[in-house]
Amino acid sequence: MKQVFGQIRSITCALTISASVAGCSESQDSSSSETNKNWEGLWIAERHFGPNLNGPINIQQTEEGWIAKLRGETVSVERRTHDNGTIRWSFKYPNWGHFEGWQEDDEAKITGHWIQPPGALEGYPFATPVYFSETNNGDFTGELAPFEHEVSFNIPMTVVDGASAGSGKYQAFLRNPQRNLGVFARIERAQVIDGEIRFTGGSDDTLIAVGNITEPGERFSLLSGRFNSNFDFRRRTRDNAPGFYPRRLPENTGSLLRPIELDDGWPTSSPEASGLDTKRLSDLIGSIANFEPNELRQPYIHSLLVAHKGKLVVEEYFHDHHRDMPHDSRSAGKTVGSTLLGIALRKGVFSDLDQPVYPLFGGVDAFANPDPRKEQMTLRHLVTMTQGFDCDDDDFDTPGNEDVMQGQSEEPDWYRYALSLPMVRSPGEKGVYCTAGINLVGGAIQRKTGENLGEFFHREFAEPLGIKYYQLNLSPTEEAYMGGGLRLKPRDFMKMGQLYLNGGVWNGKRIISEDWAKESAKPHTTLYQADDYGLAWWHSTYEVEGQDIHTYYASGNGGQMLFVVPELELVIMINAGNYSDGRTRNQFREKYMREFILPAALNAK
Repeated sequence: MKQVFGQIRSITCALTISASVAGCSESQDSSSSETNKNWEGLWIAERHFGPNLNGPINIQQTEEGWIAKLRGETVSVERRTHDNGTIRWSFKYPNWGHFEGWQEDDEAKITGHWIQPPGALEGYPFATPVYFSETNNGDFTGELAPFEHEVSFNIPMTVVDGASAGSGKYQAFLRNPQRNLGVFARIERAQVIDGEIRFTGGSDDTLIAVGNITEPGERFSLLSGRFNSNFDFRRRTRDNAPGFYPRRLPENTGSLLRPIELDDGWPTSSPEASGLDTKRLSDLIGSIANFEPNELRQPYIHSLLVAHKGKLVVEEYFHDHHRDMPHDSRSAGKTVGSTLLGIALRKGVFSDLDQPVYPLFGGVDAFANPDPRKEQMTLRHLVTMTQGFDCDDDDFDTPGNEDVMQGQSEEPDWYRYALSLPMVRSPGEKGVYCTAGINLVGGAIQRKTGENLGEFFHREFAEPLGIKYYQLNLSPTEEAYMGGGLRLKPRDFMKMGQLYLNGGVWNGKRIISEDWAKESAKPHTTLYQADDYGLAWWHSTYEVEGQDIHTYYASGNGGQMLFVVPELELVIMINAGNYSDGRTRNQFREKYMREFILPAALNAK
């Protein structure tokens, strides 16, 4: 079990975290004033870990040279002009981060990335875009909006059946919206004993965490070992706990509103005008909006969007999420890496998918565990997860497992780490889910172009799709990570699905070739079920009202899903917070698609 909470408790019970409540409580006074208080209700603790740098940032020219100003702090700026006329800008604030930017010429805006160091929630760097415009006096001004590390814990407590309100015995569970840490700290019960609240789980009442009561019936605190911080819990209601409940107030959604039309490239329409079955869609939205969270393993849907025939027709958000909030894509971000590869092929960076991998990085002998089979490895093997490494994300005993790679500190270069893995089979022999391998797609593009992958992503993917803001997760060596985790606004992520449905075109602009879009819509290998994986797209067929409907989709931990349904001209975006809970994710994915969304479009005209 991952350590989520440390303990704040009396010396009597300090010997072991696995002591049962019964054994630990024999010498305690269970009739204390704290016990008699009613602790029933929803308890929430929130912490913001920063970096608290949102706001203006300026670049100014002085007699000594260029400087940057942020939050009253000034640092020097390096400005370099290249032979082709492009200008590079860079500056660094120790402990805050640094900026790397580019300018096509003296007349253009400065575009770049703010690179922030790892934080409390995510242990790796992030890159966020910054755009500088020139002012009247020749200076430049921009807005900084780094990824903010925020953590909240929600613990609902209800009186145990048959017990009185003052018994001090409650049923409980932990809901953590950001990481779903309740699946690791499996809290099921709470008992108030002598100034403490003891949270236990399992049939043997294993002690999981101990809260220190700081105000009887009003406040308690828990120490989180994972975040090395104390969390102060206070009672909340539906009115001030929007992250826990789907909506502030339960509501019956009788009709769906037409999504707002913005300047992001999405035309919009209403479901009725698009010919969809609005009753089915309304029933689905209503069921999501009105359910009462009463256990850990329930669907926690953050967003649901549907586009039909190229128009956005449904856009709904829940649990305090909204259209301007980037969402963690988890492994659905792998499909962005595949799209970058499709872009690179169209631009002639590679001639085809049979490009050998190792020559791009210096050859097989430049890495540990040289093996003649590595000479056979191509881009096709990486993007279809048939590379042959000793790597399986479902097996923690394999050295290439993603958690193993990210948890080790000996090799911060994750490209080198993957390329040094032993081989266990020939490339192409078998499909095995391996994040370390598919991340090499990004490395191959970076090596072949000689350009920072984050800049390639911005210029060739984000800009053509009209994506102005994103949070791009990086490896320890500050290289864009194509293994998943890119954060995009739901409307922006959804554009990738429409791009493929349109045969590689978004708003009249071709971004990938039609052939690449077609090949991505086909199965290429088997990972878990026959022919279920393509070019970093999953494939599934649904039987709906006697018809087989083929879909392909990007999928990420927790319920991040981007579906493309060519036959029905549909693109569906779902974001959810059921991280590390594949069972719940699979259940609501199948139910929503089979019973609501696909049938709603089946007879549309």
